[in-house]
Amino acid sequence: MRDDTWADEAEAAARLVGYGFRPKHTPARDETYRLLVKRYHEDPDFAHLVKRCAAGMGLKVVGVSTRSGMVHAALPGSVFETKMDQFVRQVRMREQREAERVLYGITHLAIAVLAFPRREDLADDGYVGKVRASEVTQYVRSVCDLLAERAASVDQEDDPPAEAPELERAWRVYLKRPEVAPTRKGNRGLSATRTITTRALTYLFDRGMLTQQGVDPERSERLYRTTHRYQMQVRELAATRAYEELLTLGVLPPVTDTDGLRTINPDTLYD
Repeated sequence: MRDDTWADEAEAAARLVGYGFRPKHTPARDETYRLLVKRYHEDPDFAHLVKRCAAGMGLKVVGVSTRSGMVHAALPGSVFETKMDQFVRQVRMREQREAERVLYGITHLAIAVLAFPRREDLADDGYVGKVRASEVTQYVRSVCDLLAERAASVDQEDDPPAEAPELERAWRVYLKRPEVAPTRKGNRGLSATRTITTRALTYLFDRGMLTQQGVDPERSERLYRTTHRYQMQVRELAATRAYEELLTLGVLPPVTDTDGLRTINPDTLYD
């Protein structure tokens, strides 16, 4: 009779990796999931097998916890990798795809930085970030304005050099777009920066990275809160060059203890 012990181990490891593709499904709602997470933390050999199983699928295990379950990210070249041009296709942007790729990229980056404006917030598992579409849109535009001012002060040409920092190459694209750009039917146009921000937030919400906390009656817009799953993903993002550039620009709004980010004054960037 064949010994299926090894096969059972491999199947259990693959099942745990598979749970990572169900971002809104948590161990608290599934006893099998909970036991696999528990085993991952208590059995080093099983944890190693899970990581190797994920690697074979082109995935990196970002974290495993009872709160968020399995969180993994696609390795470069993986079939599961969602590049920014693929994301643009998913949100049905058919024209100016290269420009949209840049705009959505910088918007996603801004959401991450605004959600966790301090490194201690990113390191604190109990911290919950808060973002609104208007804050993200205004922050990105403020950053672009600052970069434009810096470029003008050194008489920089319209086209930045290839070795320029990532944000230096992106702000020109963003500033050319209107915030609203209404259509004939009164809706926001697809190219409007506010539409880009809303779609980026919706994308993260649909993947269990953000939760929605109703509509703020005073601002008439939805408030999003970060999940632990998103926090773990942003920790990976924090190692990128562009994320570091945003943090060092010095234009992050202050943070309060009661309501997350305060509104940025369009003239001073602060209240």
